[in-house]
Amino acid sequence: MKIQKYYGVPNAVKAKGVVVVIDILRAATTEAFAFYKGAKQILPVATAEEAFALKKENPKYLLMGENKAIKIKGFDFGNSPFEISKIDLSGKTIVHRSSQGTQGLVRAINAKELIFGSFVTGSAIVLHIQKQNPSLVSIVSTDPEDMLFADYLSDMLQEKTINKKEIVQAMRLTKGGQLFLDPGVTFLPEEDFHYSMMFDKFNFFVKVEKIGDNLVSKVVKM
Repeated sequence: MKIQKYYGVPNAVKAKGVVVVIDILRAATTEAFAFYKGAKQILPVATAEEAFALKKENPKYLLMGENKAIKIKGFDFGNSPFEISKIDLSGKTIVHRSSQGTQGLVRAINAKELIFGSFVTGSAIVLHIQKQNPSLVSIVSTDPEDMLFADYLSDMLQEKTINKKEIVQAMRLTKGGQLFLDPGVTFLPEEDFHYSMMFDKFNFFVKVEKIGDNLVSKVVKM
């Protein structure tokens, strides 16, 4: 199994094989929590305009996401796992737009299989990939802090020793981590950081497929 790592949304197009797109803070984590709260499916999109268009065609759809970390006006929810953890989403279809994570998903057009990666689903992802035993795994970090998960996932796939406390501490020191932990930054809930670092909270992972004109995220239970 060859493992390749890419950094930055534009480089998602280079990723091939089994592709894991990462957005720890917060899109990938938020989608996992949405499924935990009962969501039926999630449609990742690149723009707010696409989200509103889907909502117009399907009034029962819910809109979730942000632009530059701020909830988009007219959306039902922001891009917060803490917020989503308090909402009953049973049977709902959600359209999701974020500044980094969903952008990476949209651009990963050469993926044989596409996964949205987060610490809360990490072991499920590893188990699935190990069962598949693909020749190539591509890991795409959409933000600098995501490279910590890229290294974690790579090490797990190679069955190396993992020190989760060191990973959490390193995440705290990233620019993204410091923003969420700064009490002066009131638009970013500190809880989102802690929720994003709940290793293996769920025994499922989020798989993304192209169905018709849309990307569709669904749960794969392990």
